[in-house]
Amino acid sequence: MKNISELMITPPEEHEIFIMPDVRVIGIARRCTFENDGAGLSPHEDYWNEFLAFGSVIDSLPLIIKDSMVCWTGDSPKGGNYYTYMPGVLCPADTPVPDGLDYRDLPASFVAKGVHGDQSNMDDVYEYFYPLGFVTCYTDLGWNAKLFIGDEEKKNHYNSPCRWLVPCAKT
Repeated sequence: MKNISELMITPPEEHEIFIMPDVRVIGIARRCTFENDGAGLSPHEDYWNEFLAFGSVIDSLPLIIKDSMVCWTGDSPKGGNYYTYMPGVLCPADTPVPDGLDYRDLPASFVAKGVHGDQSNMDDVYEYFYPLGFVTCYTDLGWNAKLFIGDEEKKNHYNSPCRWLVPCAKT
């Protein structure tokens, strides 16, 4: 099994499971409620613009996955009606956090990657890793992320198809 730092997108893209070391997500963390999502996602676009305003600072950060950005979501307790929405980048765990940006530290885990275009839900990712003996582990890790790789995907991040990253555990 490959380390997530070896993730390369080569057609045809396939679902894969990677080993992810401890990482630090660095970006703009904003609290959202599930009720707001039904009224439109315009606040999320504002969060992206706020994050992208850090342009050269973001570009100077060491990335776990080359030429990538993520939209990390987490911090949602079971039964809660809120979550954290965080446009950002995946960096090595000890990366200093620049002033004005937020972070979340993620423990090492297995991570399943969906194929580009799995935007509407994560069902395709689950269907891939369940038969391989992996299960989701939201109780322990409680996050997922949309992954954008390359200039075109990063430029169109907000309305673009994506690929999901979902933490999972071997049963």
